[in-house]
Amino acid sequence: MARASREVVIEWDSREVERFTSNPNGDLALQLFRRLADIVLLGAKRRALVRTGEMRNEMTTRIMTDEQGLCADVISPVTNPKTGFPYAVMHERRKPKDRRPHRSLAPALNDIRKILTK
Repeated sequence: MARASREVVIEWDSREVERFTSNPNGDLALQLFRRLADIVLLGAKRRALVRTGEMRNEMTTRIMTDEQGLCADVISPVTNPKTGFPYAVMHERRKPKDRRPHRSLAPALNDIRKILTK
């Protein structure tokens, strides 16, 4: 059965399109960084070693601008209550004391490559 289509009117403003796509720190870049950071965040949460779940539950993203332009941080602010040392640093280092596979952030960066090749 055919559906009735509604009329769509697109008002094209070439100057606005040029501004939107040419500014490396503009709206389009900000949206892209937010989406990519969300993909990495989801991958890191999926891979995180869970003892209490606090590190995974507190993971978040932060979009900032540095001297090179926009950048995205995927962080977990959770620290060891006894030492004050960040849990995430212990989990991501090359030779952790705990030998179970638990690195989460570095492998999550590969998730970006997978979505770009689909």
